[in-house]
Amino acid sequence: MSIKSEIRISRYLAKAGLASRREAEKLILDGRVTVNGETIIEPWMNCNTEDVLKLDGVIVSQSISTVLYQLNKPKGYLSTSKDAFDRRTIFDLIESKLEHLMIIGRLDYNSEGLMILTNNGELKRYLELPKNKFERTYKVKIKGTLTSQNLTEIEKGISLNGLNYKPIEVRFLKSNRSHSWIEMVLTEGKNREIRKILASFNLTVVRLIRNRFGPFNLDNLQAGKSKKLKLQDYPVLRNYWT
Repeated sequence: MSIKSEIRISRYLAKAGLASRREAEKLILDGRVTVNGETIIEPWMNCNTEDVLKLDGVIVSQSISTVLYQLNKPKGYLSTSKDAFDRRTIFDLIESKLEHLMIIGRLDYNSEGLMILTNNGELKRYLELPKNKFERTYKVKIKGTLTSQNLTEIEKGISLNGLNYKPIEVRFLKSNRSHSWIEMVLTEGKNREIRKILASFNLTVVRLIRNRFGPFNLDNLQAGKSKKLKLQDYPVLRNYWT
């Protein structure tokens, strides 16, 4: 096993493309990880260059190259790998046999647009952490229209049911008597954030389409289609080039 220096075991599993940091911690707590033949259950433990780390009895290696996929998610697909009710998931659409792909920034069942997937848990964490300020841009069709007061509250940041939402940039695109299209730019991604904020103003989201996430753009990728990306095309991710 090639570990450059002492490293937390959960992080090593993530860097090996086997799980996100949080999922790696669960693997450890479930007793599926051993170091030098001994089962460990403390996610905060470290390993070093002389340790032999195994997951389910198989030696873990970090020789796996980082891969990236882009998907244009249609409505009616779950952002998960498995579903207890056998509903369709985005992995039914991915044109890859590669295992351990993780979703960067989920979209809910009725939302559409850009999704990024990778086998690198550290890269996933880097792109999703709000402190790294990767913008997510959405086109949103709503029933009705935002008032100037609504707009002011959203752009200042609001609190709903004990949750604080950071300021969101909003731009009007077009409208008619019954519906409006707006663009919203976020730097975090709380669960159903846009829908909850607009619902607080009694506005119903008819369509929600993500067309940008950090350095990635939806461009002309057709709905339901995926494509493999070259990590080297994104200088901002230089630390993850392999």
